[in-house]
Amino acid sequence: MKEVREKILTDIDAERERQDSLHPQRLPLPMRFITIMEEAGEVAQAMQENDTEGIYRELIETAASCVRMAEQVLQVKDNDV
Repeated sequence: MKEVREKILTDIDAERERQDSLHPQRLPLPMRFITIMEEAGEVAQAMQENDTEGIYRELIETAASCVRMAEQVLQVKDNDV
């Protein structure tokens, strides 16, 4: 199971890198949250289509979007100190 988790975390990290290269701009936190909800909706759509590969891909994109928002929250917190 550890190998599976390592693959997932590696895929999330790769998606984070891709996100930064495609969309380097910083968005307000509410917009980041909207992005997460959009990605989660795409997970639901892939589930309705019974698309296992799509489900995995969208879960990775959703998780990476959550990481991106968490990074921004920590950066804001660190700058407030």
